[in-house]
Amino acid sequence: MNLRTHEKTEGQNIPAVIICLFHISATLWGFTEQVEVTGLFSKDCILPCSFTPGHDEVIHWSKENKIVHSYYRQKDQLEEQDPHYRARTQLFHENIPSGNASLKVSNLIMSDEGSYTCYVGTTESRTEVEVLLHLRAPSSYALEYQKTNTERRLKCYAFLTYPAPNISWVQGNVSVQETDQEETRNGALYSIRSDKDIINTADTYYCHIHFHHDVWAAEWKMMQDDLSRKEGDRAVIPCGHGNDIASTDGFSVVWTFHRNAVTSILASFNGTFHSHQPRVQIDETDFSVMLDDLIGDDSGEYLCNISTPLYTKLTVSTLHVENSGNTWIIVLVGFAVAVAVAVAVAEVALYCLKKKKKRGVHANKGQHSPGALESESINMEREQEEPCLPTNNQHKGTPEGQGQTINIKHTST
Repeated sequence: MNLRTHEKTEGQNIPAVIICLFHISATLWGFTEQVEVTGLFSKDCILPCSFTPGHDEVIHWSKENKIVHSYYRQKDQLEEQDPHYRARTQLFHENIPSGNASLKVSNLIMSDEGSYTCYVGTTESRTEVEVLLHLRAPSSYALEYQKTNTERRLKCYAFLTYPAPNISWVQGNVSVQETDQEETRNGALYSIRSDKDIINTADTYYCHIHFHHDVWAAEWKMMQDDLSRKEGDRAVIPCGHGNDIASTDGFSVVWTFHRNAVTSILASFNGTFHSHQPRVQIDETDFSVMLDDLIGDDSGEYLCNISTPLYTKLTVSTLHVENSGNTWIIVLVGFAVAVAVAVAVAEVALYCLKKKKKRGVHANKGQHSPGALESESINMEREQEEPCLPTNNQHKGTPEGQGQTINIKHTST
């Protein structure tokens, strides 16, 4: 498409909701213009066609001898339209007098892909435009990091894409083969997963997904310097991103924690900040993560995932949380309390034993005296009513014998 034709098409109020990419490449051979267009699966697209304005316009759109749309005598003529396009095509009638014969095709399906011909005849001239329509699915892509006790692995995903993309891997600066691949189909759409084992954590790994006119790239990197902190301290873990991509549309950050093959989300940013753990915050300037009041279970790998529509970067940092000196203080205090309790129990047991022996001595001395027998009986009844614990006077050093003498005098009176 030449510049003049492109300017004419853009200036004719084509709705902005149409999702379609055109004027990618164009050549002009005589009266036949060739244009390439890329449309998204299940979306709408405009097939561009411009001509020199004239009178009595006749417009025919066709694809491989199939009638896609016809217009003459100032109105659409759809009696011969191929059923495949029924109720899915539309001309911009208000723009035809100014030289716009572009065709809107709605709800694109995979069989719409191919070469279309636009023919326009007027009383003054004839124009023919060839439009090559490529289809692409509104796919999504992702890079996943997995760690087990024995290995580390990366998984590169392309979800619901068309056509099937090509996935390649680079380790450091060297192209390497994937470890495994899995492909599934959902109608005409492809979902592909490519795996790569991490052999050397000092190397940076790259996954590239190649599709029509674009490349999606992902990068994995492990920080070589581990972080060491003590319990109760604060840790700041860098994200390692460039400030140049923070303003990119679709920019997002997700922090995750990996420990014992279990992954948990810590915090995220997608225009606003979200913290999923009470002790975790994201720095709004460099997207580093801050952890307060560290505990031993905070030891593990921390993953920062930075994503844009065409780029993802995973940065892994390792944190070690060491026991603080307060742990030994707690152990010593607990031991001292246990010893004190044991001593108290031993004192009570000894007191009860002595009291029992003294009761036996008094019983032997008064075995032939009626008064002694009466005293002993009363004394035993009183002892059954009282617990086997020292009295306040006895703790102050009052002689145990004096207490016994009082009991005897009382019973003899």
